[in-house]
Amino acid sequence: MGRKQPSESLDKAIEHMFSKTKDLRRQLRKAVVDHVSDSFLETNVPLLVLVEAARTGNEKEVEEYALVFTEHANKLVEVANLACTMSNNEDGVKMVRFASAQIEQLCPQVINAARILAARPKSKVTAENMDAFKAAWENQVRILTDAVDDITTIDDFLAVSESHILEDVKTCVRAINEGDPDTLDRIAGAIRGRSSRVCHVVAAEMDNYEPCVYTDRVLEAVKVLRDQGLFLQKLETTRPDGTFLENSGF
Repeated sequence: MGRKQPSESLDKAIEHMFSKTKDLRRQLRKAVVDHVSDSFLETNVPLLVLVEAARTGNEKEVEEYALVFTEHANKLVEVANLACTMSNNEDGVKMVRFASAQIEQLCPQVINAARILAARPKSKVTAENMDAFKAAWENQVRILTDAVDDITTIDDFLAVSESHILEDVKTCVRAINEGDPDTLDRIAGAIRGRSSRVCHVVAAEMDNYEPCVYTDRVLEAVKVLRDQGLFLQKLETTRPDGTFLENSGF
């Protein structure tokens, strides 16, 4: 009997530690997904402002936006590599790391193309060169995004996205009540972006299943969610009294 009690206590301690470790890993996984959800939202914005500055020949702005673009690229790579640490999908992790390396290599090339265009904004050759690097960057970001989505648990992604969207909806309601159109426009745009990401991820997940009633229902739900973008555009043009702004198209 004297040996049984310590053994039982040890078993309970091990079981408790296992439970806590499992819970900690789940929390870490959700934290990583939270980073993925934020970092891979509206990934084209830093590129678009850089290209626009280059096309207008504003070399000073190009240098400023180049820093923002570099920071954005570094963030994508950092979050992608972080997602790799929480995944057991070896092939998926290899794809993410390869795509991340491509992003790192392409980033300075895109910036150089912008600098060349800014120096010669009226040149057709420099404009075409910029367009080529812009397309290459957009394609590589899509590849990285899809690769990260493949190693991310969809349940965690949907839970995190839902939480952010619900908080954003509350912020939109406050903005309408307070007559704050800037906040309304910004947050409504974030909701559209998150909704679009959810649609993309879920639609891609359905590709892994044979077509059936279940996949048909899910894809129908995706269509409904995509259609909500029209509602959000309408929401952005609404005054606090419920009327619409002029020339809003509604």
